[in-house]
Amino acid sequence: MIAGKLLQIAEKLDRARGKHFTRVVQTATRSRARIVGREVELAAVAATLESDEPGALVLWGEPGIGKTTLWEAGLDAASERRTSVLCIRPGPQVQPSFAGLIDLFDQIDVAAVAGLPAPQRRALEVALLRIEPAGPPLEPQAIALGLLNVLRALVATERLVVAVDDVQWLDPPSAAALTYAARRLEGSEVAFLLARRFAGTSPLERAVEWAGAIRIEIGPLSLGAIRQLLTESLDLSLPRRMLLRLHEVSQGNPMLALELGRTLGARTPDDEDDWLPVTPVLEEMLGVRVLQLSQPVRRLLLAVASSAEARLSHLEAIVGTAVVEQALDAGVLVRYRERLRPSHPLLAEAVRAHAQPSERRAVHLELADVVSEKNARARHLALGTDGPDPGIAATVSAAAARAGARGATDDALELARHALRLTRLRAAARSDRVLALAEHLLVAGKPREASRLVAGELDRLPAGSPRARAHLLLADGRFVDSHVEDFELHLQQALAESRSDPALRAIAVARKAQYTAVACVERIRDAERWACEALPAGERAGWEVECEVLWSLGWARSLRGRPIDDLLERTRTAAGTSVHTLRSLERIEAERLAWRGNCEQARAAYARLLEQADARGEAWSYVVLRQQLCELELRVGDWRAAADVLDDWEQSRDEELLGTPAYSRCRALLAAGRGLPDEADRWADETIAASDARPLRWNLLEALRARGIAALLVHEPERAVESLRVVWEHTQREAVDEPGVFPVAPDLVEALVELGEPDEASAVSERLARRARQQGHPWGLATAARCRSIVRLARGPYDERAAAELSAAALAYERLGLRFDHARSLLSLGRAQRRARKWGAARASLEEATGAFAGIGSVGWAAGTRAELGRVGARRPRPTGQLTPAERRVAELAAEGLSNKEIAARLFVTAHTVEVHLSHGYGKLGVRSRSQLAHALKD
Repeated sequence: MIAGKLLQIAEKLDRARGKHFTRVVQTATRSRARIVGREVELAAVAATLESDEPGALVLWGEPGIGKTTLWEAGLDAASERRTSVLCIRPGPQVQPSFAGLIDLFDQIDVAAVAGLPAPQRRALEVALLRIEPAGPPLEPQAIALGLLNVLRALVATERLVVAVDDVQWLDPPSAAALTYAARRLEGSEVAFLLARRFAGTSPLERAVEWAGAIRIEIGPLSLGAIRQLLTESLDLSLPRRMLLRLHEVSQGNPMLALELGRTLGARTPDDEDDWLPVTPVLEEMLGVRVLQLSQPVRRLLLAVASSAEARLSHLEAIVGTAVVEQALDAGVLVRYRERLRPSHPLLAEAVRAHAQPSERRAVHLELADVVSEKNARARHLALGTDGPDPGIAATVSAAAARAGARGATDDALELARHALRLTRLRAAARSDRVLALAEHLLVAGKPREASRLVAGELDRLPAGSPRARAHLLLADGRFVDSHVEDFELHLQQALAESRSDPALRAIAVARKAQYTAVACVERIRDAERWACEALPAGERAGWEVECEVLWSLGWARSLRGRPIDDLLERTRTAAGTSVHTLRSLERIEAERLAWRGNCEQARAAYARLLEQADARGEAWSYVVLRQQLCELELRVGDWRAAADVLDDWEQSRDEELLGTPAYSRCRALLAAGRGLPDEADRWADETIAASDARPLRWNLLEALRARGIAALLVHEPERAVESLRVVWEHTQREAVDEPGVFPVAPDLVEALVELGEPDEASAVSERLARRARQQGHPWGLATAARCRSIVRLARGPYDERAAAELSAAALAYERLGLRFDHARSLLSLGRAQRRARKWGAARASLEEATGAFAGIGSVGWAAGTRAELGRVGARRPRPTGQLTPAERRVAELAAEGLSNKEIAARLFVTAHTVEVHLSHGYGKLGVRSRSQLAHALKD
């Protein structure tokens, strides 16, 4: 089993001058067995924890490989230096929300932390179950901020070690709070020691990257190390043949090797030839170990495996002190503070697997009699009851409401499930419990399950408000598999059932406006009118309903290209209110900034919203905002950043929250931007097929746009027009007057010109120009100039003014940070100049376009531009070392000592353009540094 034990036997608070406190962890008085075969890993642990610099070490590997042994050795090393140590040891049993923080703060008096704001102190004490919740539900951000400030108080006086064993079992609210705090401790004298199963990276690990996180895979022990382990731990010496077999079967896993060794030690010499199957699984071996235990010890092990909150005194009340001592002596349990835990997590899994359902229920009822915390007692009562029980159902339902108010989403969901299970089918309380469970499922990011639940119960719900609530739940935007017709049906039913409930009716009208405008991308004027009509009732119903209506109105206005400043001001003046991040008008404003080409402002807005969603634990908000940040990077032309978001999205399995079409259309746009037409077509086709089965048009329109861009790259203007014209005509027909929502105009104009349709291209350009002028639209104005110039250059003799206007449009894009549009404009200019036989100008434009495409990773576009360049006439050789005017301006400013960012600001270009010009200048002048550059410019 795990070598040795760590007992926390002394923890003291130092309140010297009332300014700080220190937590001291001492090692157990019992001697720890020597760790064998882990010299390299032990050295890494010592280097991390004995240094005075920040550090982070992650130990990972399969179950039983020895992670906890090394983790405990790290605690020993830290405590020997009298370092302040905070640690969490979650177990495999279901962890209550904030169990990790309760462990972390076990003997810390939150009230002793000087300067901790009262809201944060209250939030921590409620989460730690030290006071009862009162007032509105807790904001997870307050808990996380409280934790951060407590850790800052500790680290301000001495070095701190934060240690978490089995990170994968840390309860989500504790993990979120600790991740939030860890990310903001950058620069502090703190070390992190984490252990987890298997590969992968947890959010907590990513949060400590600033500390130089080192990840070490704990691999199998060698044959010699296994022999030494058996000798020192079990006093067991095996013949070489048997040792080789044991090593083969255990695959160097020390926990399994010890279990096999114990089995061998109990056998007689007569059965040595057939002592073990060739390929036993770990669970089977542990099952044998469990079945060999006495019935009282098995019962105690089952109780420990069934409860994370039970203390030693609770367990002694169930089985008696003598049984506890037997379990400790047998090595199946270890003592940790005032709790017991399995010596290895798989023992807990094995004892549960071998227990009869009646045994498990009986243990839960015994635990319910001894635990004192209300929600823990309610959970054990629920798990100990296998049929409907009105009294227990009411107790569990109340516990679910308390958990929700406390921000314990997972606990609330589990308890709400049990409350419904324990409620009779015809009970009056059933409808409320069905709808409450559905709400908890939505908060937990499980929309499909919520939809199935409500749909299955719909006919049993009473008419009126309960059924209206149900239809509104079924029309929730998180049900990504629903059809538009279903949305409309449920909304109409909600309207009909809510005749006597103005608040519910206002929500139904607002939802109808939202889905019509955003999901269907149609009847935008009607959607705006419906939201306006619902607003008076929303105002009377209270802030929550009013906010829902304002959000729908904000979408409709934004899609029409109208500002929402008054709506934003209205929400900002609503003191003391808190809006779900995804349903905030700030999110819509961030979208508007991106559509208008205000890229840096949009990026900053998304960063603020993402931090807010992360701090609050809003999984759905965070995923959607990450998608929209990806869309911003796709507009900008930062393909690497967009790909990173999409890769994270794919690995996180967030399809239930956003749906596959949203992912595939972003992939299509990314491939089109990189210049990979086959890949773009494949992703676009996948999106279109999925959208046809589920006619929500946003994904469909974006996929058509990606397909059109890819067709332009391979010079298929007819196919490009076929896709792009659909998008353009749909936006005109449905009054999507914001030109940047589906920015298809420049691609359509380019395709129409190539197809020989300059009149239609001119009509598109003029309509775009009118909208851009009316809205003072930065992207629209630059794009209207680009489109107008392309049409004029295609219609007749070479137009110098049109060429100058197109060059100015490219510069305008560059100033906005729209690097892909900048490069595309230069390519269009170079093509027009080549066709007019303006060889020098064409070469300069195409060379600049090639560099711009290459700089952002648009490999296909760069290759196409080089092909255009190859069709330009012979180039006049430039004298060696001669810089272009742009390169000389940049070089002179660099020689003066200005940074790239300062040069970019001075010349009104991007920092990337400065880098390109400097790189070219260095090559032409044969220099490698700015100091050499200054000398070269003087010569």
